Amino acid sequence: MTQRLREELLFILVIAAAMVTALALSAEFPFIARLMPQVVAISALILLAVELINTWRRRSATMAGGPVWGSKLRRTAPYFAWLAALYTGIALVGMLSAALLFTFLFAWRVGGMRWWVAALGAAALIVALMGFGEAFNLRWPEGFFLDPYR
Repeated sequence: MTQRLREELLFILVIAAAMVTALALSAEFPFIARLMPQVVAISALILLAVELINTWRRRSATMAGGPVWGSKLRRTAPYFAWLAALYTGIALVGMLSAALLFTFLFAWRVGGMRWWVAALGAAALIVALMGFGEAFNLRWPEGFFLDPYR
């Protein structure tokens, strides 16, 4: 088994563990609250099963690779840092504010968009999220600093 195959299988295993954890944690939620996490987790597990089959079928191909926590981790670490910053922003300033800031900065810095195009896209996302919030009677997380009930 090549290093690359081990890396891909390890990545699939980590994501599958996260999805199973989401399924287990959401089982105690009320029906309406658990619907979305369970649909997403089950869909992700199905897609992971397909990817596992495709990865296993490619096992005979010889590919050079570094250590398991090598080059692939170095390439993906910045994106995990962006996601960690998004989740930290949601916890501190709330969903809408964090999504606005994250979308603008990610599109501008990583996506290479002009600042005004990134701002326009971020504004469109916030309008859509606010529309979904009104349509589905959602209360977006407020965040630690902006929670009026804190």
